[in-house]
Amino acid sequence: MRAWLLLLPLLALAACVPAEPQPERLSPTARSACEARGGYVAIAGLSGAEFCAELLPDAGQSCARAGDCSGYCDARTRTCSTHADPFGCFSYLDENGQPGELCAD
Repeated sequence: MRAWLLLLPLLALAACVPAEPQPERLSPTARSACEARGGYVAIAGLSGAEFCAELLPDAGQSCARAGDCSGYCDARTRTCSTHADPFGCFSYLDENGQPGELCAD
């Protein structure tokens, strides 16, 4: 009987464990606006959050430094990035044309 008296409060507390947070989702309005601009909704990163992946206006153009692109200047190909994807690892050229690397999630 004593074991049940000790077990009952533990079971009650176990029910109080918060649910896992849900990844951030774009609102229907933001989703429509993204698609109207020619983008698409993507899921990336450890959190699994949605974001609008839009093709950048200077995608694929040659570049020598960060200021040449609206996204980033890829150090390996020396071309402007195609999308403004905030996740992943990138080799980029900084404003002085010096290579750097960045990983973001």
